[in-house]
Amino acid sequence: MTVFQSIIIAIVEGITELIPISSTGHMIIAEKLLKIDDDAFNTVFTVAIQLGAILSVVVLYWRKFF
Repeated sequence: MTVFQSIIIAIVEGITELIPISSTGHMIIAEKLLKIDDDAFNTVFTVAIQLGAILSVVVLYWRKFF
């Protein structure tokens, strides 16, 4: 995965995380369109990007959660 591809995937995740559509599905589609291989590094990268997005929502709304 190149830096450009990782930036595109991160932008797709950021845009689709807070609206009621599947961010995971859009990341998978973007990976297929960018012809990114399905190896262990890319899987861990996808999980890390999603974890970061979820964590940012928890930090933003922490008072409502606790």
